[in-house]
Amino acid sequence: MTEFAHQVVIVGSGAGGAMAAYELTKAGINVLMLEAGRDYNPKTETPMFKRNADAPLMGAATSDKNFGYYDATVDGGWSVPDEPYTTDDESDFLWWRARMLGGRTNHWGRYSLRFSEHDFKGKSRDGLGADWPF
Repeated sequence: MTEFAHQVVIVGSGAGGAMAAYELTKAGINVLMLEAGRDYNPKTETPMFKRNADAPLMGAATSDKNFGYYDATVDGGWSVPDEPYTTDDESDFLWWRARMLGGRTNHWGRYSLRFSEHDFKGKSRDGLGADWPF
C-alpha cells in the first residue's frame, strides 16, 4: 500500500479550499488539494483579464454566458456531463458547478454589489434565517 505524507486533503480549489490550503500550509501542515477541473490558460480561455470596454452589452448576460460576460467558467454549468445530481421534484434549486481551478469563485465575475434592505431582512421576507440587527 502506498503511503502519503499529507496530513490534510482538501477537495476543491474554490475560495474556501484555497484559503484553507493557504492557512494550513503557512502553519507547516502538509496539504494535498484535489481539483476536478482541467489545466487551462486564464488569459486566453476566460474574459477575466479583459477591459470593461471589451465587454459586449456592458457585461450583461447572453445566450452563451447567462451570468454575464465576466463569468469565467471554462468547464461546468447547470449540468456537468457524467456528473448528475438530483433535487426534490418541487424544488426550484439549481446548483452551478465550475470544473476549474478556483471553482465557483470564477463564476461571480468580479462583481460585488452593495447589500440592500432586501438582503438584511431574510427572516421577515421569507421566514428563513435571521434578520440582520441593523
